[in-house]
Amino acid sequence: MIYETLHEKYLDFARATIGIQGKKVLEVGGSTPPKTVLAYAPSEWRSVNLDAHAVAAACEQARDLKGLTYSAVCDDIRAIKQTEYYDLIYSVNAFEHINDLDVAFARMLEALKPGGYLFTMFGPIWSSDIGHHLSIRTEDMRELHFFDGVLAPWEHLTSSREAIHTKLARLYGEKTAQRAVTFIYDYSDLNRLIEDDYMRIVRESRFSPVIILRHKVGQPPKLPAASSTREFLMILKRGPATFFERGACLSRFALAFAGQKVRARLSRRA
Repeated sequence: MIYETLHEKYLDFARATIGIQGKKVLEVGGSTPPKTVLAYAPSEWRSVNLDAHAVAAACEQARDLKGLTYSAVCDDIRAIKQTEYYDLIYSVNAFEHINDLDVAFARMLEALKPGGYLFTMFGPIWSSDIGHHLSIRTEDMRELHFFDGVLAPWEHLTSSREAIHTKLARLYGEKTAQRAVTFIYDYSDLNRLIEDDYMRIVRESRFSPVIILRHKVGQPPKLPAASSTREFLMILKRGPATFFERGACLSRFALAFAGQKVRARLSRRA
């Protein structure tokens, strides 16, 4: 099964809560297709992404697109040098992959204009039930994916590397088992931060929280590294956030979320 980012879903949330139209936007850790971005009418959209293939595809799509200033570069957010330029930093399903996330937070803060926002939704985080992110193919080209129940909930935390290897070798063969445990425990594109780590990084940054919401799933085992939080929504601000601003933003998100649920239900009935 192939899982794709639902770009419009996340962009709709950002538009509803803090707005996109007319803003200079920096996208971190992704390259939203320019044709999708165009409908949201930012004044400028720049993607910083370490996936060279995704960057090349976005640049190719943007080449003949009218009405949008769009650029994508293969670069590391931790090395960005721009200061006080962007109105909005937008990031989806990237923060669980960024090592030295505290450094990235500092760079993003500097890149924002005073009063600018960071909008991010990300997960599953390492401490969640499917935080191992396993996504490989078996020797006979079947896909093993973390949403497909390859491992029991929190098994990457409650079990051992050796036990998981033995289990998967019995089911899928030795080579697949070895690739799987290497992916789970050694894959460098996963920071393995737990819920408390993310909250500490936010507290120690100079961002002001506007919204921090958690998508919680299941009852975690009694381990310090385990949590029911699978995903985060964070809206953070460079500068103070008022009580009214927090309440208004939360209300707008709730309406947008409810609207998406209704549309999804109607679509299933159609």
